[in-house]
Amino acid sequence: MNDLEKINAACTKKSFLKLPVDIDTTRLLNEYNQIPESAWGGSYWDVHCSIDMVLLRGGNKGSDEDFHTGNVVNTPLLDNMPYIASLISSDGPFGGAAYAFIFRTKPDGITRVHYDDHEAWKKTVRIHVPIITNDGAFLLSEKRAKHLSVGEVWTFDNQTLHSVVNGDSTRVHMIFDVNPNAKFAELMTNATFDPGEVDLDRWALTLGPEHGGNRIPPLMFATGEPLSAFDKISLNLNPDGFATRVERVSKKGKLLRTPIKKGDVIVAVNNVEESVLSRTALDHIQLKHEPGETVLLDILRDNRKMTVQVQLKPEHYFSLSARLSHLFEYFDYRAGQKINSGY
Repeated sequence: MNDLEKINAACTKKSFLKLPVDIDTTRLLNEYNQIPESAWGGSYWDVHCSIDMVLLRGGNKGSDEDFHTGNVVNTPLLDNMPYIASLISSDGPFGGAAYAFIFRTKPDGITRVHYDDHEAWKKTVRIHVPIITNDGAFLLSEKRAKHLSVGEVWTFDNQTLHSVVNGDSTRVHMIFDVNPNAKFAELMTNATFDPGEVDLDRWALTLGPEHGGNRIPPLMFATGEPLSAFDKISLNLNPDGFATRVERVSKKGKLLRTPIKKGDVIVAVNNVEESVLSRTALDHIQLKHEPGETVLLDILRDNRKMTVQVQLKPEHYFSLSARLSHLFEYFDYRAGQKINSGY
């Protein structure tokens, strides 16, 4: 086995390996506290339903591509964060980070079960460094839960099915991805393995319909992204509220003549304005409402507030079997009309 093969073998992903790295928790927290509120934005993925995030190293397009691009840059925030910058630099204890960010989970929030499937994430090892936590905060991997304490550094296999359950206060983790290198391989070789505990109750809390949840979500009639807290405040909206800007109305949504238009900002669903279990208003509909229901959406359109009504349909509504069923129902209806009319 040559040196490169030995490094790659030592850097095999695993949940959970505690790395022998000393963290200056005071400096870490002080630098975290310097992040302006305007820098925080919502996650790009609905499974991160109660997370705000700050990108430290990645792309600069303001999209999910920032987390897997090959054109990586440090954000200006790191200019005022010398300690955090040192942790992810090539001269730091891990040999450098490919991507780095901070996730802030709301009290009693979750991240739903998922796995990170982009090709760029398969060769790196995910690192978690807690900044703020609480006794009820757990990272879960394949139904096993592990609480990560401040001052500790843990690896995590983000290609496994995983999720998060938070306790009753804010949870903040600095997270970064490391490419295999000699310095990091030495840390991995001297790491301590802790598999966590099987926790089926917490796992069940984080299951969405795509991973064993016991409900069928309605058809997605549109897609959208949450506004930043700064943008919400500028519109006199709740900074923790939905405020989902519609990016696209789907073809199926157009066929159903949905009253939602591109550019609309959805601020409430049936008078619900926020939830730690949903990232956006559209995600809330997927998670909490059923096909066949009618929901009222409060929206902003051209700086005017209005309420529109949307009837939810099942995902298979436009399938051939569904269309045949609609046709048979129509014929049955027409036949009943004729009988009742005496024909």
